[in-house]
Amino acid sequence: MEDIQKITKEKLEKAKEFFENEIQNVRTGRANAMLVEDIKIEIYGSSMRIKDCASITVPDAVSILIIPWDKGNLKAIENAIQAQNLGVGVVNMGENIRVTLPELSAERRGELIKMVAKKSEETKIAMRNVRRESIDEVKKAEKNKEIGEDMVERLEKEVQQILDKAIAELDAIVEQKNKEISA
Repeated sequence: MEDIQKITKEKLEKAKEFFENEIQNVRTGRANAMLVEDIKIEIYGSSMRIKDCASITVPDAVSILIIPWDKGNLKAIENAIQAQNLGVGVVNMGENIRVTLPELSAERRGELIKMVAKKSEETKIAMRNVRRESIDEVKKAEKNKEIGEDMVERLEKEVQQILDKAIAELDAIVEQKNKEISA
């Protein structure tokens, strides 16, 4: 039965990591390489991420500089970024690409905060589903006479405590991201 707790923790951790990856691309007031590094481009007959074919730097708070290793990929990178509709300016400078981030309006900041809240709620639903699956496993073990009623109650409480802790961590991540967006 210790496996149920371990598996529950692992699944909740994966859900939290997925959420963090989802919101890392949400734009805050500062330039961040993560905004563009995972954008896929078609080069050499295959799909690659920008970070796999170019160096990405952040020279200042409002711009990202992309220097492709092969200058022939400049146009493909420029088109891929523009196709993402990130609301950024993309300038092909011949040797590199400069992505400039406009100042976030109060309305746009509100939209981003709502988007983070929506993704957070989706993650919480997934986490609650993990709890339900774990409790179903506990009840199945009780039905098969593998564990007693008192063990079922204890395990249900422990699974709930694990979920509560994971949701608290998720809320802390949301709060931090909202501060970044509002700054």
